[in-house]
Amino acid sequence: MEAKFSAQAQKKAISFYYLLAYCPSDKLKEFLAETKALASGLPKGIEKDVAARIVAFHSGLREPEEKLVKQLAGSIKKAAKSQKGLMAYKVLMEKIFAMPGRAKAENRLHRKKGCRFCASPCAYGYFSLVSEPRFELLQQLLDAEKEKAPEEKSAVRAAWLYAFTHLSRTAGSDKGFISSEHLGNLAYCLLMLSMAKSRYPLPEEQIKTFQARNQELIANWGPGE
Repeated sequence: MEAKFSAQAQKKAISFYYLLAYCPSDKLKEFLAETKALASGLPKGIEKDVAARIVAFHSGLREPEEKLVKQLAGSIKKAAKSQKGLMAYKVLMEKIFAMPGRAKAENRLHRKKGCRFCASPCAYGYFSLVSEPRFELLQQLLDAEKEKAPEEKSAVRAAWLYAFTHLSRTAGSDKGFISSEHLGNLAYCLLMLSMAKSRYPLPEEQIKTFQARNQELIANWGPGE
């Protein structure tokens, strides 16, 4: 895939459009106001490049399907212009997230270290990679939980706080426009990525316990888009 834009420009654009996919449609106006600095720094004409890289990742193919790339690029161009455009973009992205090239458990990024237990298709892996998380903060938050009384400890709460902090840093806003479902599943994804980079991954039973509590928190948090 020929690079027409710098690596940094590509990362910013990909991160922005994943953030947009996670944003509830009725929060579009607020989202755009809060991410103005990030959006204004994106080069013109980068939509097709972003679409090609997203489709390539989720299809698991080096050369993505051109028809789908064009469809996604067109949807990206309309996504930030209206609530209707965002809703259509989100529907298309959900279909792309579900592509078997990455959504199947055996095709996920870190399938041997927890990705196979993810409750959703691979909607967060590419964003987690390109947005360059700072995992030292996650470790600090998890370490802080260890010092709390047993009844107050919550690794899930620490992971959610980390995911929200990472979103805020990426978007350039501390408002956070994301549904509980996306936030909880992103938190799990970021934890799995941090484990993949660590020499000390959690035992499988602990991962399952974390994910069960994570999904319980998502369900109890309330409806989300």
